[in-house]
Amino acid sequence: MRFFLIFLIFSLSTQVFAYPDFIGFGYRSCLTCHESGSGGGAITDYARGVMASEISANPISNWISNEEQAQLSNFLFKVELPWWIRLGLKYRALIVEKSPGSSQSRKLYYNMQDELNLNLFANENHTLGLITTLGYIENPIALFPNKVIQSKSYLYFREYFLKIQLAKQFWLYTGFMDKVFGIKTVNHTAVNRAPLNLGQNDQVHSVLLQWARPNEDLFFQYWIGNVHLSEVDRRKGGSFMLDKKWGLSHAYGFSLLTEKKEGSQQDIFAIHNKMGFGNGNSLLTEVGYRAEKSGLVNLESTTNSYYLFTQNSLNLIRGYFLLSSLELSKNLSDSELPTNAKWDIGFLIFPIQKMEFRLSAINQKTINAPEATKDQWSIQSQINLSL
Repeated sequence: MRFFLIFLIFSLSTQVFAYPDFIGFGYRSCLTCHESGSGGGAITDYARGVMASEISANPISNWISNEEQAQLSNFLFKVELPWWIRLGLKYRALIVEKSPGSSQSRKLYYNMQDELNLNLFANENHTLGLITTLGYIENPIALFPNKVIQSKSYLYFREYFLKIQLAKQFWLYTGFMDKVFGIKTVNHTAVNRAPLNLGQNDQVHSVLLQWARPNEDLFFQYWIGNVHLSEVDRRKGGSFMLDKKWGLSHAYGFSLLTEKKEGSQQDIFAIHNKMGFGNGNSLLTEVGYRAEKSGLVNLESTTNSYYLFTQNSLNLIRGYFLLSSLELSKNLSDSELPTNAKWDIGFLIFPIQKMEFRLSAINQKTINAPEATKDQWSIQSQINLSL
């Protein structure tokens, strides 16, 4: 019953989703579509209009034009909110079937996101504002390392930060936000995200400076960790990232990150490339090297590893994409350890503006393992709905 009500409400009007894959439509800079210059979180009015008029399917185009679809992309349809406030609601659910077709098959349901965006601005140009995302979660333990909730309250802040345009090309962000590093894909469990402490709940209290030039973005970020956690669990550090346009719809760059807490430290370097071609097609690639140090005295033990993430999106027709990705990772400190590989293929669909479906078949395996291991298969389906 709950799912039916959510579906009924959100199918009427939903929020757009902006991904790095959309470089295939010519959108390189995350600042174009997100309130955060590094991507993720709350989106801009411009992003809503683009999604409605250009990317999502329009099955009723004979009755409602693309321009009229864009006018309906507001939180309250055609009603425009006062310039000083912007609202958004998001619901995201995931169903996973592991070992499909076998006697060990089992299905799992994850209520991934129930979130409210509340953004307040001090001027009509939205160059000074407070960006917040409030979430609800059914299992507070899943929030770690964001915040372990001890009371019966299941509400938490995923982000809250001040956004200030210091000059024409300079933006300052300060508060609780994502770390800036690499390509921020929606798959927060990918090899270039969660394993590097860059996952869904790895926000930190930080100061971020963005130099937003027409053909490149530079980011400088320093953080003191997540102050909602105890002192020993706070990761303190910083990062630098460059994202530079080349050609018509391509961008390359690199990222550096260093952070540590009591007993551990990690240093990561990555190079990344985003290519757009044709009408809405894209290829994302990120290759990284990670050095981890651990030990209570002088961080004695060091583990070196590498990872590869690549994702291809093919625009079949408007609103319908074929999506595939490949992930590789290997511990370089022990040559006998296998390479971990993950490959998936499926569909990303925007059947109407502001509604999204995903369906993927996923294969995980180990390469060059000392003993033969069986491949692991799973099927994942997602529904993302918002206001």
